[in-house]
Amino acid sequence: MAQTLVEGVVKDSVGVVIPYANVFIQEEGKTAILTFAYTNEEGEYTISLKKRGSFVLNVSSLSFKKKRVLFEIDSIRPQSVIHRDVVLSRETLILDEVVVNSNIPIIRKKDTISFKVNHFTDGTEEVIEDVLKKLPGIDVSEDGNITVQGKSIEKVMVEGDDLFEKGYKLLTKNLNSEVLDKVEVLEKFSNNALLKGIEDSDKVALNLTLKEDRKTSLFGNATVGYGSEQFYENRLNLISFNKKSKYYFFGGLNNIGTDPTGDIYQLINPNALSGTNYIGDGLSANEFVNIGTFTPNLNSRRVNINNAELASLSGIFNPSDKLKIKGLLFFNTDENDFFRNSITQFFIGDDSFTNTEDLRVRKKIRTGFGKWDAIYSLSKDSRIEYSGKYNISNKEDVSRLIFNNEEINQFLDTDNHFTDQRITYTKRIEDKSAILITGRYLYDERPQTYRIDDFIFDQLFPELNDIVAVHQNIDSKLNFFGIEGDYIVNSKNANLEIKLGYSNTKNNLNSQLSFIDQNDGVVNAGNEFFNALDYQLNDIFGKLRYKYRINKVELRASLEPHQLWALVGNEGTISRESSFYVIPGLSLNWLINKKNKFSILYRFNTRNFSLTDIQNNFILTGFRNFDRGVGEFDQLRGNVFLTSYVFGDWADEFLVNTSFLLQKENEYRSSSTEISPNFSLSERIILDDKTSYSWNLNIDKFIDKLSSNIKINGSVSESSFQNIVNNSDLRDIKTTTYSYGMEIRSAFSGFFNFHVGTNWNSSRVETNIESTNTDNKSFLDMTFDLSRKLTFKLINERYYFGNLDQNNTFYFTDLDLQYVLKKNRLKFKFTAQNLWNTNTFANFFIGDTNRYSTEYRLQPRYFLFKLDFRF
Repeated sequence: MAQTLVEGVVKDSVGVVIPYANVFIQEEGKTAILTFAYTNEEGEYTISLKKRGSFVLNVSSLSFKKKRVLFEIDSIRPQSVIHRDVVLSRETLILDEVVVNSNIPIIRKKDTISFKVNHFTDGTEEVIEDVLKKLPGIDVSEDGNITVQGKSIEKVMVEGDDLFEKGYKLLTKNLNSEVLDKVEVLEKFSNNALLKGIEDSDKVALNLTLKEDRKTSLFGNATVGYGSEQFYENRLNLISFNKKSKYYFFGGLNNIGTDPTGDIYQLINPNALSGTNYIGDGLSANEFVNIGTFTPNLNSRRVNINNAELASLSGIFNPSDKLKIKGLLFFNTDENDFFRNSITQFFIGDDSFTNTEDLRVRKKIRTGFGKWDAIYSLSKDSRIEYSGKYNISNKEDVSRLIFNNEEINQFLDTDNHFTDQRITYTKRIEDKSAILITGRYLYDERPQTYRIDDFIFDQLFPELNDIVAVHQNIDSKLNFFGIEGDYIVNSKNANLEIKLGYSNTKNNLNSQLSFIDQNDGVVNAGNEFFNALDYQLNDIFGKLRYKYRINKVELRASLEPHQLWALVGNEGTISRESSFYVIPGLSLNWLINKKNKFSILYRFNTRNFSLTDIQNNFILTGFRNFDRGVGEFDQLRGNVFLTSYVFGDWADEFLVNTSFLLQKENEYRSSSTEISPNFSLSERIILDDKTSYSWNLNIDKFIDKLSSNIKINGSVSESSFQNIVNNSDLRDIKTTTYSYGMEIRSAFSGFFNFHVGTNWNSSRVETNIESTNTDNKSFLDMTFDLSRKLTFKLINERYYFGNLDQNNTFYFTDLDLQYVLKKNRLKFKFTAQNLWNTNTFANFFIGDTNRYSTEYRLQPRYFLFKLDFRF
């Protein structure tokens, strides 16, 4: 009797193959097993069967629900091959210190979720960032920021060691993806290992585990690429491992628009935008002048016309069991060319006018950064940690601007000198409490020299004649010293944190605007354009935070008392203010069941004025824009209300995440602005009562019949406030934005898969008139696995801007082809970028005083041949 082969692929609900799953066949209605097999590493199975009739295909695997599939073998015309793909639904298991099969794609173990990356990749990935984009629950933004289920991560570690903190893009954009074995998501993460299990943490971090065969004494990857129009991309990674040390070297050269550093600012000041870990986090000196090289919401490689060089050396050394030393040296140079045309239509009451700009900028950046950490364990329960950072950088911007048919040349030189020294002592008291003492010193200086080879301020300075240039010097400095002590107690159902500290923050600002006449004489602009400001804050503060758990409900309450002394020195005049205030907060987290989570938070905020709020005279911040602050110290108060709901958990077939944020500001920053064609004078004013809200929704659903995952997202935000323009009365302004879209990603077992989606953004601004704008981005990515050696990927994007009068739709197509010459050793890659040769990109914005349309020059079509090898 001829045999019939039953074959197929076993996957989970998000399309990830399941290796080593149990597969066996029974006759329908009987319990005896006729034949059995296991899936291979690719999730594939094959079983031969000689009988005819009705049968049941049974498939099971650890952490998944068993599945039964009915099929028949025709007794008259038996099939030679029957194909049955099977999708298993994940079964929630709490694994606590148990040994599991390491080949299961996703494993949860207490607060750690581990992804076996080879089950999620297709071989087209080049760097770590490309892998992370394909893991469920992990999102990577266009600029490389990583979130896990909507929460920003703290850091990305390698084998448990961290060198980059929030500057992790230097790692994820450069480390070759082929070295990666697993990605671990660490929930309830503590930056200090002695606080694990004591600190009440909701932080998330990633840990990368390397393949065992890559943990040799020295290994690496290199990419050499060259193409049409002299485009190139070269990259080198060297990694050395031994028992006492680890070293990483990243080097790169490219002119295809890739930024190998990510955001250097996050490397220097890692918590400036994302909360506080240590006293002094988020502080920096101000940069006031920017020539205006803001880029559109487009893949940065398309608009970033660059010539970048990178060299980074980092290492971890363990001279003894008690001492760990970590170091990082980083050098980067880049040259960026930027081209933008813009038309700004101003509508202010009965007045209206139009400004046109044709801007070309050459930007040169040189950065040197060093970081040294040392951790010394005094005992198993105590340690001292030192961290020191140093940064020196320089930016030179040269621009040619045609403004309303008049040529204006701009020159901007910006330096940065930064140092950060921190020392922390930690003492763990048994397993329930800990004491931390931290001291920190920061120094940041950012001098700027700005020159404009033209004079367009005749209306603002009618008394001046024969002026040919504008010159401005700015020096902004920050000095900070702080010390704090922290006591944390944890018990089964409660957590208490008590903090006391003192900080001294000094900001200094000196600026002078002057004009150059045709005889090279210097004319000062006057007192209104001169700043000599000293701003000092002395703060004695405390913090009391308490969490109590009642079954599945967690209640948190916090109080932050502050005794503040503020000193403002303005051109020799000194004023002093004293303020005592308390910041209260209250939150509730309710784990309704394993799939339903609800949280609510309330906080009353008090924010001190910043240096730019205190600034009493004007600074030229662009070729026609002048800004100044209020000129005295004050505080802003407001209320924050946040609620969220989550249905589902990791890798569930159906996941819903929604949140609502309401902000009611008692006092808020607004502006009183005088706008004319050749200049804008903006003064900060403080007004009462501003209301803002936002609502977000994300839905994730895997559909078995389509073998595809569908995502739906939507958001609404609205803000109501007031301002003054051209000596008007207070103007009521209301802004509303809507965003909605969906995407589908297939999980087919064959050679073809796709990823398709669309997203719409609508905005509305209401003043005495109403303005609206609607944009759309759609995409279709197709992957063809033609063989085990040949992979082909086509990337298509469409952008639509409804308010552009003409040429409002833009198309982009990229092609990536990869051929494996020698498995795990040598690959050939071919890339074709911007196949339609779309050389410009335009977009449109609306504001309360203007409509703004821009057109940017893009990277042209090019072809790149690359050879990627590892050693």
